[in-house]
This record gives sequence, C-alpha cells and structure tokens, in this order.
Amino acid sequence: MPQVSHALRLQAWPFLLLACTLLAGFAGLLASAFPQLPVPEPLRFSWAGSLTLVVGGMVMSAWLFRSSGRALLLKKLAYQASHDALTGLANRTMFEEKLQQDFTLARQNNRLMAVLFIDLDEFKPINDTLGHKVGDRLLVAVARALEACIRPTDTLARFGGDEFVVLLPDLESARQAEEVAERILQKIALPQQVGGHELYLSASIGISLLDDSETSPEKLIRQADMAMYKAKRQGRDTFQVYSAELDAKLSRRVTLRQDLQEAIRSGQLFLHYQPQVDQNGKFFGVEALVRWQHPTRGLIAPERFLPLAEETGQIVPLGKWIFTQACKDAVQLKEMGLLPGRMGVNLSPLQFHRPGFLDKLKKILAETGLPADLLELDLTEGVLMKDRCRAISLVNSLQELGISTAIDDFGTGFSSFSYLKDLPASSIKIDKSFVENVVTNHKDAAVCKGVITMAREMGLTVVAEGVEDEAQFDILRAWGCHRFQGFYFARPMALDALVSWAREVD
Repeated sequence: MPQVSHALRLQAWPFLLLACTLLAGFAGLLASAFPQLPVPEPLRFSWAGSLTLVVGGMVMSAWLFRSSGRALLLKKLAYQASHDALTGLANRTMFEEKLQQDFTLARQNNRLMAVLFIDLDEFKPINDTLGHKVGDRLLVAVARALEACIRPTDTLARFGGDEFVVLLPDLESARQAEEVAERILQKIALPQQVGGHELYLSASIGISLLDDSETSPEKLIRQADMAMYKAKRQGRDTFQVYSAELDAKLSRRVTLRQDLQEAIRSGQLFLHYQPQVDQNGKFFGVEALVRWQHPTRGLIAPERFLPLAEETGQIVPLGKWIFTQACKDAVQLKEMGLLPGRMGVNLSPLQFHRPGFLDKLKKILAETGLPADLLELDLTEGVLMKDRCRAISLVNSLQELGISTAIDDFGTGFSSFSYLKDLPASSIKIDKSFVENVVTNHKDAAVCKGVITMAREMGLTVVAEGVEDEAQFDILRAWGCHRFQGFYFARPMALDALVSWAREVD
C-alpha cells in the first residue's frame, strides 16, 4: 500500500475534523428528535449543542473550501507567472532565477556551465502563410523536441516568439554543450507533421560558457544571443560559440549603428558625384555616392556602413535623404545646363520592396522638381531575386514614369542572364572586378566581351565601372561598350567640384 506523505496528511486533517464535527452534530440532532434511536451516549448532545456543532461545521466548511479555492488560484497564478502559456516551458523570469542559482553554484564549486540561445530559422514565413494556429502547434512540437535533447537537470525556457534558451549546468567540458547543440539541430531538422502540413525548420544556436572572467548571469544570455546572430550570418542551421573577439566586433557594430543614427540626424552625411562619359570621353551622366564624415573617426567608407544600414533598416531614412539630396542637386545641375544625361542613384533591396516605394519616389520628384526622365535607379541583382514578379512589375511602373533602371554590379550574382529577357531594364553595369583585369586576364576579358555582345543584341546600354587607365578604356570601347565610369576620367567629387569639372570638359 502506498505511503501517504506527511504533507498530504497535513492538508487532509481539517477536512477530517470537519466531517467528524458535522457527523456529531447531525447525530446529536437525530438523538434529540428521536430518543429511541440507538445513538451512542457520547453523541447525545442537547438540541442547542447539536445545532451549534452543525452550524459551526457549516461555517468551517465554507471557510475551508474558500481557503482551498484561494490556494488553488494562487498556485495557478504562480504557475502562469513562471511558465510559458503556449508550450508549458519555463518563461524568462523562471529561467533567470534558475540561471542565478546555477551560476552561484558553478562559481562556488568551480564547475562549467553553458547557455544556449536558439532561434528558429524561417519560422515567420510559416506562421504568416499557414496561420498562427499552425505556427503555435509547430512551436509546441519544437518545445517537445528540445525537451528530448536535454537532461532532467537542464532548464529549457521559451523567451517568446521563436526563441528558446537552454541552461546546461555542471558540464565536464565545453564539448558537451556543442554536442547538445548538434542534437538540437538534428532534431529540429526532422519534418514536423502539423495540421496536415509537412513542415521543415532549422535553427541558429549561440553558445556562451561560464569562464574565469567576471561574467554575470545576464551577460551569459547576451553573449549566447550575440553568438546566435553570428550563426545566422554564417548561413543558419549551425551553432556558434561566443568569443571575446566576437564581442569586440559586435560592440564596434553597435557603436557604428548608433553613430550612423546620429549621422542621419545631424547632417554628417554628404554626397559625392562620379561622372560617366561616352565613347568619345564626353560627359554623359553622373552617379550619386554617399559619404560619411565622422566627427572623430574621419571619413568612413560606404562599404563599412551601407551593409549595416541595410541590416538594421536604417537604409530607409538614409535612402530617402540620398534620393532627396541627389534630386535637388540634379535640378541645380540641370538649371546650369550641366546635366547632359541622368542622375544615377543606388537603390537598396529594402527600399525597393518596401510598401509605398513608388508613391514616395514620385513625391520626392514632385517636391524637388526633377523630371522623371533625368533619374536613373541602380538596382543590384539582389533586389530582383526577391519576389521576381513584383520586381518586374515595379520596374515596368518606373519605366512608365520615365525613370530609367540599370542593373548594377552585373555578373556578380547567379541568375543574371535568366531575368534580363523579362526585365525592362535600360542598361547594365559591368562590375569593376571584371574591368580591372580586362587587359591582362583572358577570362575577365571574355566576360566583358560576352556581356557587351549580349547587351547589344538585347538593345541594352552597357556601362563599364572602375575604368582606371587608357588601355582598359580602349579595349572596352573597341568591343562596343557605350559608357564608362572610373578614376581614369574623374574621381567622385563634391557638387561644386563637379560643376567646375563639367565646365572644364565641356
């Protein structure tokens, strides 16, 4: 027979006492009303005494049931405060409490522990496409899969959305944490049957380890989070272990991001313009290039801050400023008779695919007064690879407005030739990586010559970027390249310098 716990006996005795009290009271009432009944003498109370027992028992029962209901409610609230409502896993609050406990024990006993930060890859498209009910069921399935990968002494929590965190205390080596991450990646990669759908997921995992440095529990979570983002940037479906080098690099990125936000607000950004020339070396058009003059770091190269702006979304306000300023300067050049062609502006994928892009562009043209036929947008192949049908539709709309489009950095992507036949682009730009060795490298020469020949047959204008000497200019011109841009003709320059240069070469 199973043993009844001491705690259970303590919880049960008030109800046993209540039962005895009510039983004695009712027995006393029966004995008073029917003296002939065989009621034991100890239970033959007076009528008033029996009634007192019954009423007291009823009052006691009301109090007990109210108290037990309150206890159940408190227990339920405590559970909800410490657990995720969807998956039943620990929530952030409970995880941080457990982390603090295990952190203290690990420090005292000189033991190794690890935190794993898990983010599901491409969960949002599934959630958006199939609905939140399917998404929620998938998260529950993932939670069960994660539980199967860890020990009973480990702690698994859901931080919200598609983020999960695992606490691994009392490890023998760092390799153990990596083995857990590998098991998780394998488990999550298995197909999940949810709502009649066979769904596939992967995950990016960051691992932070408690070392001898002055690390805090909160810092372990942050470090695992940083390592997870590095795993995402390395292609996803992998794990990455945090290192001090990663911390320094990410700290620089965070600082750069904050500085860029200030630069957008305070006017540290400015535009330089690089001319384009035709086959006769005559000024034909110009491309706007953004520059950043940092108050303490000096001039920061665009390749350092533009990718960051694209990742963080800062490219949206930055791009709006570039468009507006370039259009204003183009109007100024036009009024001076110094804009023989178009003003070229680079367009990021995030700007291009943002809702309302076309309306915002038309508004900028209207506010600055620049005719649409004096604007050319440089699109990278990455812009066109996402939602190809919509991209083609947008480029058609731009063409209807009179805005020209150019495919920038042509040849550096994987699908260059497949979309050209459908895309109403006006020109393509041969990337400077092919142009710089066109004279000395027969493969680069073949690429350039092939692109020029193909473009001519398709009725497209070809622009060679990065032309730095006469030999490159001569060979590309001989093959039929239409326009040229590079240091051989002019470096990027401020608007005033461009005005002087244009007047000099006119």
